[in-house]
Amino acid sequence: MDEIDIYDIFGYSSGILFAGSLIPQLYKSYKSKELNDISICWQSIFLLGLIFLFIYSFHNDLKPVYIPASVETSFMLLLIIMKLYYQNSPPEIDEDNREYP
Repeated sequence: MDEIDIYDIFGYSSGILFAGSLIPQLYKSYKSKELNDISICWQSIFLLGLIFLFIYSFHNDLKPVYIPASVETSFMLLLIIMKLYYQNSPPEIDEDNREYP
């Protein structure tokens, strides 16, 4: 088994932090069901960059990079799916037949 050095620890730690940074946005988006302020263009570019990063790091066997990149890619795909789903969902209606803002 390969030895893990300090640079691998930094790599895994940064990957965890980058992937974890998407969790608050996912939570907020799920709770509010409001994603209009998140650009689909930004999401698409970010996702494409993650896919390229994953391909490159997997090819070069950079586990501290491709393991977190796969998690980030999953989170970003989920965010895009949520945006498209909530964008196309009909507004909720309360008991008095008023739309929620």
